[in-house]
Amino acid sequence: MEGAHPLLLDHAVRDWVFIPLTLAIVLMKLLTQYMHQLFNTPPPTNKELKEVREMQAVARAGRLRGFGRVIPETSFKMRKDYFAGEKGVFSQKAVTRSPQEAMATDPSVMVDMMKKNLTGMVPQLAMGMVVNFFFQGFVIGKVPFPLSPRFKPMLQRGIDLVSLDVSYFTSLSYYILLLFGLRGAFSLVFREDVIDETEVMRRQMNPMAASPMGVDMDAMFKSEKAALAAVDYEWELESAEERAVDILRRQLKSKKN
Repeated sequence: MEGAHPLLLDHAVRDWVFIPLTLAIVLMKLLTQYMHQLFNTPPPTNKELKEVREMQAVARAGRLRGFGRVIPETSFKMRKDYFAGEKGVFSQKAVTRSPQEAMATDPSVMVDMMKKNLTGMVPQLAMGMVVNFFFQGFVIGKVPFPLSPRFKPMLQRGIDLVSLDVSYFTSLSYYILLLFGLRGAFSLVFREDVIDETEVMRRQMNPMAASPMGVDMDAMFKSEKAALAAVDYEWELESAEERAVDILRRQLKSKKN
C-alpha cells in the first residue's frame, strides 16, 4: 500500500515465534519422515507364474501391434490368433486379481493404506492445531520485494487487515510455506524416500487410486484384444527394392549435377 508506514517488528516475535515455529516444523518433518520409513513396507514381489505370464502377454501384444509390419504375414497372423483368437490368451479369464479382489482377500493391503495415511495425516493435524493455538495472529516478517494484492490471502492467513502491506507475511502462512517447501531440502538428505505432501493429500482423498494393489487384467485383456482386431497387416518391406532404386537414382543425379 503506497504511503503506509513500515511496521517495526519486535525482537520477541523473532525469538518466541519465528525461531520456535521453524524448529517445530523441521522436527515435525523429521518425525514424519522417520515414521514413513518405519511403517513403509515394500510391495510384495511373490507373484505367481501365471500372473507374470499375463503381464508379459500384454507387453508382447503391444510390441506386435507396433512392429508387426516387419515380420512376414503368416507370422503376424499366427501371433495375432494366439493372442486375440477365439481360444487365444485374451479370450480366457485372467488369473491376476483386480484391486477390489486384492483388498477383499488380503487384509495387509488395507493395513498398509491406513499406516501410510496415518503417518502423513496425524503429524500435520497435530502441528496445525499447535500453530493455530500458539502462533496464530503474528506478523513475523516481510518479503524484500513488492507484491500484487492477489498474494494477500496467501501471505496473511489469520490476519484480516486491509491497511497492512501485502509484503508482510504471518505465522500461519509461514507454516504452510515450510510444510510444502522443505521437500527440496529433505531430498538432499533422504534421497528418493522423501515424503511428497501432494501425494499424501491425493492418497487421503482417493485411497483406492493411491495404493498399488494390482491392475484389472480382464479390462486390459479386452482392450488389447480389441486393439489387435483393429490392426491391418501391412508389410514394411513390400516395396523395399523400388524405394532403394529410387534413392540410388536420386543420389546419382545429385552427384552428376
